[in-house]
Parts: sequence; C-alpha cells; structure tokens
Amino acid sequence: MKLTIINGLIIPVIALVFLQCGSPESAIEDEHELHEEATGDHKDHEEVEGNEVELSDVQLANAELKYGSIDTLYISGFVNVNGILDLPPQNIAAVSAPMNGFVKQANYLVGDYVKKGTVLATLEHMDYIKLQEEYLNIISNLEYLEAEFQRQKKLDSARVNSRKQFQEARAAYNSAIARRKALKKQLQYMGISPESVARGNISSVIAVRAPINGYITALNVHNGSFARSEHELYELIDTDHMHLELNVFEQDMKKVSIGQPLSFRVPSTGNENYQGEVFLVGKSFDSENKTIKVHGHIQGEHEHFLRGLYVEAKIYTSDQQVQALPEEAIVEEEGKSYIFVRTEEEHADEHEGEVKQTTLSQHEEEEHAHEEGHGITFRRIQVVTGAKDQGFIQIKKVAEISASAEIVTQGAYYLFSEMKKGEGGHHHH
Repeated sequence: MKLTIINGLIIPVIALVFLQCGSPESAIEDEHELHEEATGDHKDHEEVEGNEVELSDVQLANAELKYGSIDTLYISGFVNVNGILDLPPQNIAAVSAPMNGFVKQANYLVGDYVKKGTVLATLEHMDYIKLQEEYLNIISNLEYLEAEFQRQKKLDSARVNSRKQFQEARAAYNSAIARRKALKKQLQYMGISPESVARGNISSVIAVRAPINGYITALNVHNGSFARSEHELYELIDTDHMHLELNVFEQDMKKVSIGQPLSFRVPSTGNENYQGEVFLVGKSFDSENKTIKVHGHIQGEHEHFLRGLYVEAKIYTSDQQVQALPEEAIVEEEGKSYIFVRTEEEHADEHEGEVKQTTLSQHEEEEHAHEEGHGITFRRIQVVTGAKDQGFIQIKKVAEISASAEIVTQGAYYLFSEMKKGEGGHHHH
C-alpha cells in the first residue's frame, strides 16, 4: 500500500535503521481502521469526543508538552563496526626537556588546560651557563678572525706570504662562523635568546613550554628531579578535533566508502547517539584481526569525549527515506498505536463557556469550577507504526491531518492518562 506522506516541518536528517516488525494481518486491520477514520465511515459524534481531551492552563503547565511534526529520516542497510575515540597526531604532544637539567619548578597538574607557550616547568644546570659563555666567546673572537682573514687575503693576492697562512686564516674564520650558527640554534632550542646573551645576559634557568593548546594528560616531573632530554615530562592533547578510529571486518570492506553517513554511541557515557561520516578508508589489512581501519569525522564538538573511549557504530550504505516520530509521541492501547494532535478548538470566550455550563452535570460543574483559563483540546489519532531505532519509531500510515498540525512529541502519555480519567468520569466506554 502506498504510504501517506505528511507535509510538515522537516528537521535535519538523522541516519537511522529500521527492521520490519509486526504481522501483516495487524497492519491490514490498522490500515482499514485508519481509512474509516480519515473518511468518517462508522464514526459518530460520541466516538469523536471520546478521542479528545482538554487540559486547563494548570494541567498544561504540569504536562511540559513539546510539539513537532513527522520527520524525514534515513532507512538503509548498514555495517556494524566498533573502535575508539582518537585524535590526529598533530593534536597530541609529548613534552621533554631540551637539555638535561634539574627541575626548579613544576607547574600545573593532569587535567589542567594550557595554551601554547605556557611555561610548564623550569630547569637549571651549569651546562646552560657554559653554552652561553661559549657563544659569547665565539662572537667576541669572530671580529678578530674576520680581520685576520681579510689581512691574509690581501697578502695572498700580493704574493707576500705563503698560501698556507691564508688557508689557515680562512678555515679559522669559517669554522667560527659555523660554530656561532650552531650555538645560536642550540640557544634558541633551549628557549634562550641569542641576542640577549650577546648583550651579556646569562641565565642558569631555562623554561619548558607547551607546544600546543591542550589538556595535560600525563605528568612525569616534580621539583628537584633530574629531567633527561630523552624522557617525556608532560603529554598534552588538543581535543578540538576528536575523530573515530573504526575497525571494519573483511566481509564488509567493499560496502564502505568515503562520505557515507554513520551514527555511533559511547557506552561508557550513556546511550546517546551521535552523527558523523566516513572520511578515510585504510589501505592496509590487519591479517590478525581481519579488519581495516576507517577514519570517521564527528559532527559537532563534544567536550565530554575522551581519547581512547570505546565506541559502537553503524556505517550506512544507502539513503532511502521514511517518516518517523520520537517514541515518546506514541501511545499504545489494546494493540493499537496513537498520537495526539493539538486542535484549534478552544473555549474562545466566556459566553461560549456559559452556554456550555447550562448542559453540564453536577459532577462536570465541579470539575470546571477547579479549572483555570480556557485550556486547549487535543485529539487522539490512530497510526500504523513500524520498527524502532535510536529513540524514533517509523510511521507507516496515519489518518489525514493538517499540514500545519502540531503533534505532541513529548507528554503523550500524560494526555492519554487524562483522557482515560475523563472517560471514567463521563462513563464513556
């Protein structure tokens, strides 16, 4: 049977998978009843009123209802995969001492956020002084070596001295230039300004700085300890570009390609589903685990994500669409499914209320005496549902409703219970 598509506001598309459920007989029976409801067959005034419930202003405040429309969602084939949350290499930094030294002061703790250039620790050692002293000696002696080189060059051109003296002067001068460049690079690597040293400023302390913005995730340093250049003192991670590293099994490799949508959840943080897409498909096969690596990008930023957390994901391989509503929008009674739609029928003025009061029973008068405001009426409408996934349920068929109809997407069971109370009070069966 052709599905009825309800025109409504469409929210951003979410990738979902639905598995067919329910018996054909029950679906045919529900669709027959929907046809009767849509066309008005076998429906009288009492039955229509039995499917309506009115809430007062006080009840509406307590109900915390939310409204929406039938959403367009993906239904597709999919591949089940698992993996971890990870970061690209450029977002992870191991911080070591530029030279061996004693820790004078260690700053910050694991979990602290630091910006690039922040001083994480300071080190001191006499070797730092010796290196700066050598740099000062080189730049001081370079002036003499340059002058000697120029003098020997002139004598060599005039054939006054031997060629050997000129070559020695040139070698000494060039060697001093090379040594000055090397010492300058070493000082810069240590975080010491060569220009400041050239002005006579010598320090026994150097700083260990953060190379990136990020959180401190490992710390192997304390005051007074000896830090070696080959040992890691800190680890920093920048969580701004968290991604998925997924494992796809051999039999599913041909189904996966770049750009396919995916959904995933992080079991350790709850059952919430997140969205993303396949960004890279690995070209190396892991013969031990029979998998390939797939790199997935995540939609949005999620501060509670931690590197290394286990994830379960679905990679979707097609893009057929269906109509669906949140599960909270559906109520069940006697094997049938219903939704509630807000109607335009409100008690518009006091006069209309007075006319209706004249026909109320004593019990109904007592009820209305406690109501505040005019209230809003909601109508219960039967639907035929499909399978459930990720908090949504497929709507296979629904009686005709207005394109602008406001469907109750949260609080439907509150309306259902109020409607049942009303039926009990008014003896509707």
